[in-house]
Amino acid sequence: MALAASVAVALALAALLSPPGQVGASQMARRATPLYTQIYPVASVSETFVDTSRSTPPNGTFPGSPTRTIPTLVLYPRQTPGQHRHFPLVVFSHGFTANGPVYTPVLSPWVAHGYVVAALTFPLSSSSAPGGPTVRDYASQPGDVSFVITQMLRLDRTAGSPINDLINVHRIGVAGHSLGAITTLGVADNSCCQDQRIDAAISIAGLELPFLGGRYFAGDDSPLLLIHGTADKTVPYAASQRLFIDARSPKYFLTLQGAPHTAFFKPWSPVITDTALAFLDRYLKADRDIGAIQRAGTVPGVASIQVHLSQRHATAG
Repeated sequence: MALAASVAVALALAALLSPPGQVGASQMARRATPLYTQIYPVASVSETFVDTSRSTPPNGTFPGSPTRTIPTLVLYPRQTPGQHRHFPLVVFSHGFTANGPVYTPVLSPWVAHGYVVAALTFPLSSSSAPGGPTVRDYASQPGDVSFVITQMLRLDRTAGSPINDLINVHRIGVAGHSLGAITTLGVADNSCCQDQRIDAAISIAGLELPFLGGRYFAGDDSPLLLIHGTADKTVPYAASQRLFIDARSPKYFLTLQGAPHTAFFKPWSPVITDTALAFLDRYLKADRDIGAIQRAGTVPGVASIQVHLSQRHATAG
């Protein structure tokens, strides 16, 4: 019965996340230049991680595989000779029928500001999935994120890797858009597959989708930033309203006024970038300016932000 319920949810989600909400390369090319300070040139390397401990199920004409192959675009800050800093790691999850690299224009400002970003491509929900894109495998995707975190930390210890000794291994964030936001919420905030290494999470146009045997916000949850457009016709704005009610503090809800499901263009792109970076700086770089997130997310006529901090978080430096 539980399996049947999961399949039914997946089928419903397939209708919800149908092509009108997908991310296309032509859309990504129109992203606006961010307002936040850009410090480093952006470099990249492509990796292919293979998880031999978990399988990929059959999908259409695809017979399945005993392993899970996860191509990952790694974006990292290029330092000048003599510089040697460690940067927080953020693992980014793409939306249905998209892939990791298509979000490069969105993620590059994060990297230029001082983050290593791993943009993975999921085995079965991407545009190039064998047998065609499907959401039926969504419950396995939080495990893919955890696996990529592990592999990135391995590369950080690997001599000769471009990211050798580059990551601050004690500062890890996750973020995602649409189905990737659902994945992010699963790995950060659902007891089914919560990864305790995660220190901060960003959900862009996400919702609470069931994970077998798990509950949301049942334990030691990470600080959470929700981002959602009021004109989203793919995932209802009310989904993030529900999340904001259910989540534990500290939590933030950036409302993009009049924005569609994919809002990575003006006038919303600068406020998305600024708010995401203010949030990541706060929780992955210990920025003491606790008002920066609220200032970044307040743009009259474009965006507003709700903030809920416990007394402990409100007074922490």
